[in-house]
Amino acid sequence: MYTGFAVQRYEVTSLPFIPFSNTGGEALSNTGAVVGGIPNSDGSVSLAKWFNGALTDLGAPPGLPSRDFNRPRVFGINDSGTIVGTIHTSAGDLPSRSFLYDRGRFTVLPLMDPADLGGAAIGVNSRGDVVGYDHTSNRTVTAWLWSNDAYSSLPVSGTSTVAFGINSGGTIIGNRTLSFARRVLTAQFGCTGQRGYVLSRGTARHLDGFVYALNELGQAAGGSTSNGQTKAAVFKNGMATLILNLRSAAVGINSVADVVGFYQPAGSDLRRLFIWSANSGVFDLTPDGYRSAQAAAINDRGQVLGFGVTVSGEEPYFLLTPDPNGALKPEAVVTAGPVGAR
Repeated sequence: MYTGFAVQRYEVTSLPFIPFSNTGGEALSNTGAVVGGIPNSDGSVSLAKWFNGALTDLGAPPGLPSRDFNRPRVFGINDSGTIVGTIHTSAGDLPSRSFLYDRGRFTVLPLMDPADLGGAAIGVNSRGDVVGYDHTSNRTVTAWLWSNDAYSSLPVSGTSTVAFGINSGGTIIGNRTLSFARRVLTAQFGCTGQRGYVLSRGTARHLDGFVYALNELGQAAGGSTSNGQTKAAVFKNGMATLILNLRSAAVGINSVADVVGFYQPAGSDLRRLFIWSANSGVFDLTPDGYRSAQAAAINDRGQVLGFGVTVSGEEPYFLLTPDPNGALKPEAVVTAGPVGAR
């Protein structure tokens, strides 16, 4: 019998970054590096990398298009260490600009249209291709691909479109129609009414649900609505498989299709972090001392990046690393009702 997560243990490491609720953002690479923001005394934010217990200050943004643009928020990193995200001002989410950080150098991208209100780079693949979105002057959101120093619009229908991920094969995933960008920036995953897409070789396939993450095999993680409730799902070849029969959403998937996200126990408004695989089923990975928690990403080493609220009211990011001597033991999540292909 395959025991998988049932016999796994995890080391829990608190990370020294700005909390998500304070406009922080983080990303996890397959090498185990975590990148995010650290505050400076003048109110600006520097990019920083945590790896094997050491924190490296990568520097502050270059102050483009003006010095007020001094607060980066990270959304993605590839295995080469290229980091992508958005830079905004103290005024809030807008105005903003997309940025790349590669080999010690910030690059602030122009807006796709000079009239746009702001932009955010969300995902980057091994070739350095970047996907994201711009806020238009019409108060809609438009997805884009940045490749070879130029933008391309995506052939995806919808009043508003967002691109969240791109793999090395060039497959892109995202959502369309509603105002998804604000949900991402405020970590409001799992909202109903979203419709995802998978764009491969120029052809878009619309999904019965929403998606947030993509692996190298083209499998996507997100959610779908069943019996009036949003539930975590995995999408393969356009088909949704529900993986948890509670209110939930999946936000990360690695190369072996281990999936992470959040769920809400029956009768509770608090979120808890889960991990799932087809062989093991669903397990709770909420660290001790947390009132609520949710995942942000999982890498190919099985490390899980998460954030939450502790019993003392703090809101840290944390990293869960598989370790036979770790303090955190996964607990099986038991739910009533069927899961599976829709």
